[in-house]
Amino acid sequence: MQFIEDEAVAEGPAAVAQLHAFDARVRLAAELLQARQQAGMTQRELAAASGVEQAEISKIERGEIAPSIITVDKLLRPLGRRLAVVDDDG
Repeated sequence: MQFIEDEAVAEGPAAVAQLHAFDARVRLAAELLQARQQAGMTQRELAAASGVEQAEISKIERGEIAPSIITVDKLLRPLGRRLAVVDDDG
């Protein structure tokens, strides 16, 4: 990962911003997937409970799209979760 970060820094601020956005999208995707699985729900069940289309949930979980905060909130509520800002551990 350090190589990729160094490469982005060498390319300039736009590349660094793009890398950070990608990293955030992938982390969010992994956390949403984990929360859904821990709740024992399928994508289809989450879609029915949240009002977010199953196809969109699939794209979010694969990190293909970045959902809005409103969409994240819709997905988290049926999972018994909420959006929070936390300290960065590293």
